[in-house]
Amino acid sequence: GLGYYSRAKNLLNTAKIVESKYKGILPADYETLKSFPGIGDYTASAIMAIAFDKDFIGIDGNVERFVARLFGFKNNKNNFKNSIFIKLKEIKSENNFSQFAQALMEMGALICTPQNPRCVICPVKKNCISFKKKDFNYKIYNKKRVNIKKYYLLYASEKNKILFFNKKNKLLQDFANLPLLDYKKNLFDMNFKKNSFQFEGEPKIIEKNFTHNISNIKMIIKIVLFKRIKKINDNKFYWINYNKIDNSLLSSFSKKFIELIKTKKIKYV
Repeated sequence: GLGYYSRAKNLLNTAKIVESKYKGILPADYETLKSFPGIGDYTASAIMAIAFDKDFIGIDGNVERFVARLFGFKNNKNNFKNSIFIKLKEIKSENNFSQFAQALMEMGALICTPQNPRCVICPVKKNCISFKKKDFNYKIYNKKRVNIKKYYLLYASEKNKILFFNKKNKLLQDFANLPLLDYKKNLFDMNFKKNSFQFEGEPKIIEKNFTHNISNIKMIIKIVLFKRIKKINDNKFYWINYNKIDNSLLSSFSKKFIELIKTKKIKYV
């Protein structure tokens, strides 16, 4: 819950709202909970059930997998999630909603795991259709739509240092990123030279098909080599000593690129 890529930020903002508007006490109201940053149906339902022992069911991936296997559902229909919800309503406890919600989550997380489910210790295996059929592949995977984004990676190094970039974003301020430039922008225009950094000679594309995947985004990156940086005009750009890179907090694609340099698949200058 609270948004995978912005969980800490949403948690902090929600805590501030609860402190200022509700005197530090989390409200036991489903709609109010959903109004907080990053809280949707699942998280609000889970809080209502677990924290307040209310008649709600939070369905995450673990719960979905457990119930689907138990009743032999296959995720190939539009009403799959609704079928899961209906079955849970049929088997749910008439009281002890908190314990029931937590038990469902633990069953999926610890016993009915994605790979190699621990059926030998499962308390409901005698009633489990997947166990009887020895067919645990409940999920029919739909091919994700892949969004392709194209970038230039600005690669510059000198005196055992590599140029990095920091967006000065509070959430990401500790991460070191290699500089990326949107492919649609003109790499060599004078505004870029003036606003970012000044360099000698013409940049050279040394790799056209460096790729990196983030969730459903495929990054296609052209690596552009700058032989010598004369002056940095933007304080978001900075140097990191090559020998100290391993001690830096790098983004995933930056780690991948540095590994290519170490293995000499990309030239280090």
